[in-house]
Amino acid sequence: MRCARPQVGERMLPRAEDDRRPLQAYAGIPTHEETAMPIKLTQPFDDTVISTQEKSFLRNLQANILKGHGREHVALLFLEVTDAPKARAFLHAFPVTDAHTQLQDALQFKATRSPGGVVRLAFLSQRGMAKFGRQGAFQGFGAFASGMAADAEVLDDGTTASWQNELKRPLDVLLLVAYHHEADFARIVGKLAADLGKEDSGFAIRFVQEGRAYRNADGEGIEHFGYVDGRSQPLMLQSELAKEPRTVYDPAAPLSQFLVPDPLDPAGASSHGSFFVFRKLEQNVAGFKQAEEALAADVGMTGTDEERAGAQVVGRFEDGTPLTLHQAAAGVPVANDFDYSADANGGKCPFHAHIRKSNPRGSSPGGLAFDKSVQMARRGITYGVRLQDPDTKELVDQPNDGVGLLFMSYQASIEQQFHFMQTAWVNNENFPKASIGMDPIIGQRGTLGQHWPPTYGSDAGAIQKLFAGFVTLKGGEYFFAPSIAGLRNL
Repeated sequence: MRCARPQVGERMLPRAEDDRRPLQAYAGIPTHEETAMPIKLTQPFDDTVISTQEKSFLRNLQANILKGHGREHVALLFLEVTDAPKARAFLHAFPVTDAHTQLQDALQFKATRSPGGVVRLAFLSQRGMAKFGRQGAFQGFGAFASGMAADAEVLDDGTTASWQNELKRPLDVLLLVAYHHEADFARIVGKLAADLGKEDSGFAIRFVQEGRAYRNADGEGIEHFGYVDGRSQPLMLQSELAKEPRTVYDPAAPLSQFLVPDPLDPAGASSHGSFFVFRKLEQNVAGFKQAEEALAADVGMTGTDEERAGAQVVGRFEDGTPLTLHQAAAGVPVANDFDYSADANGGKCPFHAHIRKSNPRGSSPGGLAFDKSVQMARRGITYGVRLQDPDTKELVDQPNDGVGLLFMSYQASIEQQFHFMQTAWVNNENFPKASIGMDPIIGQRGTLGQHWPPTYGSDAGAIQKLFAGFVTLKGGEYFFAPSIAGLRNL
């Protein structure tokens, strides 16, 4: 499956065969408009007062879609179905966490600071659907049906050569377990793995991947290169939007951007799920930090200005301050209320910077509404063990492998969100303008040097240099997160 790569000046829209066809075009799935919905999917969900109908809808929707689960430890168990009837029975009994429970846990945490319980989620690949006789459920959804390994445009070199062996094997089902307390988490995951190892489970465990969150001194989540991560998200809940300054950029997003009717439960008009993308991205921290220093020297940044070199790579300083706003005082909440309207020439935040490439905020040829429609609900977490200063919370060691990001996202369309963002924006050296270069963090197969301006606020005298190769795709897959009723209806 391939998507056209738009040229400069074209509106950044998918090709005709990837257009937003009504969902009934696929295997008789009803459109949002045709279903008798207790809530409107064309807007964010007002979770401040939940009606009986809305509660029913939320109890049928898996947790982690409307908002992140917030747990510090995660285990991903990748499974192969060896006996479909037994595996079906196992999934029927698996206690999946629903969205209503998650929202109640969040309210409890706000009131008492008491963390919620274990989060358990379940996902099916197209191969997994076929194992349960539901291979036609998403007929016409090319990326999901073919799987990530066949989606050459989102692979590092067009093949799976860089993938670790465990993720090269076909995967049927993914179970996710998340919890806040490390010792209890290990016990819970161990018990689940033991149950899956029994002959009557109907499954064989192919791979278990654990992740854990790292936070800076302000409590913000950070990734392994040391930068605040996950701050810019589309928001689907009114309770979250109420806390967010929105004078410049509004992160509000409709539920329909992330939810699709669930064909696994055709009897339930309000049953919805979401397409789920998983990618294991290994980070070469030592190489990245050395390249940061070399870039600062090449561009002529010295003293405190050296930090701007890394910020030109990411689009934010390490503390999360957007490069367009320069640096804020320590302890100030990380800003998301900004755009690039005052930086039309890329003199403050270069066009290639990671957060500008992946979210142009209205500065792309497609315009603000389209840029927002491409955004995914990202739910990733770091993996690997680092040494962290107990006082400053800085990551002090610099490994060159064994650590990285478990990228996870929810979207209504893999083709028009994840795939489009990766190929038409992130990898495209001519987006949003000619000869910009690819995203220096997650861009793939680029050869054109990016442009690095030495003076803040001006693009004059920019140095051209390729900054790339510090993130490696180690494996991935496309899954579907079914409704809870759909999972029981397998």
